[in-house]
Amino acid sequence: MFAMKTKEIIERAMAQIKADLILRGGKYVNVFTRELLDGDIVVSGSKIVHIGLQTSEFEGENTEILNVTGKIISPGLIESHIHVESSKLTLTEFTKAVITHGTTAAVIDPHELANVTGIKGLNVLFDEVRKQKIRYFVEAPSCVPSLPGFETSGSVITAADIEDLMGRDEIFALAEMMNYPGVFLGFDDVIKKIDAAKKSKKIIEGHAPLLSGKELQTYIASGIASDHEASSLEEALEKLRLGMKLQVREGSFARDLVNIMTKLKKYNIDTRNILISSDDRNPIDLQQKGHLDYTYRLLINAGINPLEAIQMLTINPATHLNVNDQIGSLGPGKNADIVVVDNLEEFKVELVFVNGELVAKDGKTNFLQEEMNYPSFILDTVSNLQIPDIEDLQIIRKEVDQVKVKVISLNENSLITDHLNHTLIVENDKVVPDVENDVLPIVVVNRHTDEQRIGKGFVKGLGIKEGAIASTIAHDCHQLICVGTNYQSMLKAISKIKDTKGGQVVVFKDKITVLPLEFAGIMSCLSFEEVVSKTQQLHASLLDLETSISEPFMALAFVSLPVIPHLKITDYGLVDVDTMTKVSVFED
Repeated sequence: MFAMKTKEIIERAMAQIKADLILRGGKYVNVFTRELLDGDIVVSGSKIVHIGLQTSEFEGENTEILNVTGKIISPGLIESHIHVESSKLTLTEFTKAVITHGTTAAVIDPHELANVTGIKGLNVLFDEVRKQKIRYFVEAPSCVPSLPGFETSGSVITAADIEDLMGRDEIFALAEMMNYPGVFLGFDDVIKKIDAAKKSKKIIEGHAPLLSGKELQTYIASGIASDHEASSLEEALEKLRLGMKLQVREGSFARDLVNIMTKLKKYNIDTRNILISSDDRNPIDLQQKGHLDYTYRLLINAGINPLEAIQMLTINPATHLNVNDQIGSLGPGKNADIVVVDNLEEFKVELVFVNGELVAKDGKTNFLQEEMNYPSFILDTVSNLQIPDIEDLQIIRKEVDQVKVKVISLNENSLITDHLNHTLIVENDKVVPDVENDVLPIVVVNRHTDEQRIGKGFVKGLGIKEGAIASTIAHDCHQLICVGTNYQSMLKAISKIKDTKGGQVVVFKDKITVLPLEFAGIMSCLSFEEVVSKTQQLHASLLDLETSISEPFMALAFVSLPVIPHLKITDYGLVDVDTMTKVSVFED
């Protein structure tokens, strides 16, 4: 992964060979000492061989000298945890989208893909990773499905599979252990996965929303090193004080960074164990806001020292990943992953180098990307979807005029849902939604097997006034999820998704807007620009529905994830996450 052997590095340095590249005249960020220093960066091959003010001796006939006077030179930015699938882009298009923003390395957890396509899908990803300019550290999905017995997944990754994956060079770590009750309760399958990672001396990443006290300490004691689910100052402090690496999240929907960092800076604590995670980032945000460069600006606005912010995006994740001897800093022997920006306020990325190669300039990529030919099995994963009748979507309750039901309540910019109850009327034995009070029917339809299984419930917080939305992005098993004001519109949305082999759909009266997602039902094979354009069309169509939440599709995607509190829904029905039990939609 890191090219050039130690002996070759030493020989080159001692021989004072002529450089391939010299960045001259700028100030560079020293993340070791948190200083901004004058110094040229001398690159030979893929490595930095010298940093200093007197570098003319390294000039040769073929040396490229770039004058960066007045600019800031930073190590390449490192994404500490992201699901590429959330961008709706293939890995190749995701690379193009983020590399222009200074991202030169990323830790990716492909458990969305694995939940749909299993090991076969991971093998497709491994092949694509090898063709990218960005350094991708791929983690083995630890929870496929996220909660066995509570949902139908497209695949299962067992403890034996994890043991095999841990032995593969393509796998860098065990991905977020979402089954946190399985850890502190000592579930055999969970413990075997953790032990397999330990045996292979690979990192174990965490996922522990609201976990505290004895359970949290047991979770950490098992060997789990990190967490990206903290949503409050108290939760962040507890995890940091117990030695966890805190991956402060700033995604397209879950946005914890400003809240946590604004309060955390008042404690004046050591921030070496603070990293930054996007977790999920949609394509429009990637285009309009950026990636880690945008997150950097948020840190600055939250009052974080600029050099400290750069540490959180470079040396801190590199240290956590045990690759700080190679990336995450500017120094002799380090890989020449370098970003040149205009200043430390705007942090506008002008030049990006990976292994000494100029890969992006002024917001545009500077390389030709090999095209991918994806296998047919990954391009149609909804073939088993059985189109239901309207009666299949409705909730039946006989011999009553009204009934009290459990309601999933959404929260803006949070993955945590609340458990409410609401009284609905019953007509002809059918429970009637209350559109006026935003209590809408929600269904999760099995698409992975030929068995028709539909989870039914009610949700509040979308604010839809008329119509329906549906998606095959529904964490983590990515069944078909649909919400609407009436069952006719919901059925139209479900049928359209079958036609497009997966996707996201908005139905308003006779108008149907769709973003096809043929790659495993969760990503598009279109270019980044085309995906952004179609996503914008989809979002524009949401205006007809008068949704009240900022990211309805993102909110919908997490309603089906039964490992984040409190009330969720899968194709098996409602799940009380706090008690880890399947529950009836009826309160009585």
